[in-house]
This record gives sequence, C-alpha cells and structure tokens, in this order.
Amino acid sequence: MNSIEIVATGKYLPSLIVSNEEIEKKNNLEDGYIYKRTGIETRHYVEKENLEDVAILSIEDMLNKNNQVNLENVGLIIAASTTYDSLMPSLSFSIQNYFNISNCMCLDVLAGCSGFINALDIAQKYIITSQIEYALIVGAEVLSKNKYNSINDEMLFGDGAGCILIKSCKEEKMYFSYIESIGENSKILTCDDKHNLYMDRKNVYRFATTKTVENINKILKLANLNSQDVDFTIPHQSNIRILDKIASKTGVKMYTNIRQYANTFCASIPIAIDDLFYSGKIKSKDKILLLGYGGGLNLGSILMEV
Repeated sequence: MNSIEIVATGKYLPSLIVSNEEIEKKNNLEDGYIYKRTGIETRHYVEKENLEDVAILSIEDMLNKNNQVNLENVGLIIAASTTYDSLMPSLSFSIQNYFNISNCMCLDVLAGCSGFINALDIAQKYIITSQIEYALIVGAEVLSKNKYNSINDEMLFGDGAGCILIKSCKEEKMYFSYIESIGENSKILTCDDKHNLYMDRKNVYRFATTKTVENINKILKLANLNSQDVDFTIPHQSNIRILDKIASKTGVKMYTNIRQYANTFCASIPIAIDDLFYSGKIKSKDKILLLGYGGGLNLGSILMEV
C-alpha cells in the first residue's frame, strides 16, 4: 500500500498576542516598520507554557475537534522542533507519556524550519512499508525564548504548535517528496545550545527565493503536473516577501497566515494545514504542496492528494 491520508489536524497558539505596535514602541521603530518588511501584524508568545505544553495542547485541540479519533492505534510519533528544553526525554517521548500511547515508536527530527516536512516523509515511509497504520506528526516551537542579535530577526518569530494524524489508505492517493540538504551553506542560519540565533538575512533571502523554486519545479516534474494543477501550496511561513517571490516565480496558489501568527519555524506548516482543513477550504481529492526550507540548510517539498 503506497497511500496515506490525513485523518485529523490540530493547532495551539498561546493566548498572549503581541502586536507590532508594542515591539515598535519598545525599540523606537517607526509605525508600520515591521509589517512593511515582513507582512506580520501579530504573533503569539507563551507566558507559562513550555515546548511540551504547546505540543500537547495542539494534540488536545485535534482530539476535541474530532470526537471519533483516539490515539490507541498510533504506531509512531515524530516531533519536529528547534527549541528543545531538554534532550532526554525528547518531545516525542513526552507526548507518548502524556497520552499513555503504548506499543509506539518515538522519534524527534532536528532539521531546521523544514523539520515537519522530514517528519511527515519519514512517517509516510513507515506506513507504506506496512510497519505501522497510524502516525502522529507534531511541529512545535517556543521561539520567544531565543536570543537574537537584531530586532530585525526578533520581530519575525512567534510561538505555537500544530499536529496531524495520518493513516494508511486503501484508495490510491498521490504522494511525492523531494528533500534536499545543503550543509556546506549552514552558517547563514544557526542557533547554538544557548538559543542564540544568527541569521545572514541577505543570503537566507537568496536561498529561500531560489532553491525553493528549483525544488518546487523538481517535484512538479516528478508528478508530471504544473503549478495550476495544485490546489494549495502550504509553505513554511517565513516572510511575506519571500512567499510572494516564490509564488511569482512558480505560479503556485500560496496559502499564508504569517500576518496573524508570524514565523513559527517547524510549527508553521501544520498550523496552516489545520487552518485550511477547519475552514473547509481543503476538500477531498485536492492536491496540496507542502514546502519547507530553513536552517541546515534544509529544504523539501511534499506533493500529496488529500
């Protein structure tokens, strides 16, 4: 069986909403400075929650919205994040323990902002080889606790988590992936063990508006499709200038929610998936293109039929 389907999705955004005006006033920036450069108006910050909390709350949101779903049959949990509070136990094990999921493999992925793409693709491989039937994939970040060299970096980020539950599917559904790693350019976007984040903004922008376009063209070629055949492209929500540039170069229909949530690294794609599913915009048989890119350097895309 080569097919998977999305069973349910969920998300969690902390209740504290921080506006551009608050950041601009604090840092003596002109009104509108942040929005003009990023497309962001607000972001969510944790107050008391930690990484484990936001991840668990996204899964509880999924369960609350889907009364028929339970986690008893989950055979694999994969968590993707860049803001770990501790190395052991890692996030996936904490999730397993909290929800008391037995007979389950746990795995964490550290692959920069596109870690969720890697996590989903790994889960798909386990499912199609009949090793498991259900997999839970979580992307979670608490970026407000990072330390930034510049307000131009700090203003980009927010906290949150998203999750999806996938399963094997008897019906044949399209699935393609194209994941690449470029370790030789890793120094343009780094974060050390003390959560000091460094970004070479000029070179990150160049990477995000060229390599991603190449990646999209490669996966479309693999699937023998063109950009008009894709119903929604759901990208890592990095910066509206980057997203607009990718869309203009490829012609894809780009979904963005960066305006209200900001850049949430590994959480951004599953949060966006949940937005689209529960707004009713994504329908059965739709083709969605998931696009991740960021630290590593890592980038990848998944083209799948819902």
